[in-house]
Amino acid sequence: MRDNKKLIYNAGSMFTEAQWNTRKREGDMLREMFPDFIIGNPVDFETNQKERPTNKAIFELDYVGLTEADYVILELDGWDSGTHMEFGLVVEQAIHNKNKYLFPIISDFRLHQGILKGEYPGFGLNEMITGALYYEPLNNGDVPQMTLCNSHKLACEAIKAIETGRIEEYRKKYDIKDIFKEREDTLYHGFDCFI
Repeated sequence: MRDNKKLIYNAGSMFTEAQWNTRKREGDMLREMFPDFIIGNPVDFETNQKERPTNKAIFELDYVGLTEADYVILELDGWDSGTHMEFGLVVEQAIHNKNKYLFPIISDFRLHQGILKGEYPGFGLNEMITGALYYEPLNNGDVPQMTLCNSHKLACEAIKAIETGRIEEYRKKYDIKDIFKEREDTLYHGFDCFI
């Protein structure tokens, strides 16, 4: 916490016009929902407004924001290696800080359709990333430190629930990690492996 205020850090791609505009809208929504919080939204950082910042400046500013954040929202859709690195950093930080909460977002609608047996999946994330979503030390209790959401809005609502203490049925309302739990037979990687 800085200045006795909690910090929410919003991580995600911001390289195309659509991504830039999405991050701007998300920042506006965060400031509206959490007026007493510090909002770390890299699209709004001074380093991203004028000249091209150095790689070192980007890393240092983002690292400080990630480290100081109480809540981190991360867009995992897509192939932004920077956001994926941020995810790895905050997973490690959360393991050692029980007061840090992570809200990775996978909003790709194909996830909810399931995977057809015998077909190569048309989307995917590396198992090192998705494996972290289920890492037991971050998934304990009624309110886990790792809450997988299907939208930025849902992540914001989950943070609001934690802050207001309205955590009844938290996992059912906000965490989509168990989407295939009742349909284990439908989760299939698309190929058989015989060793």
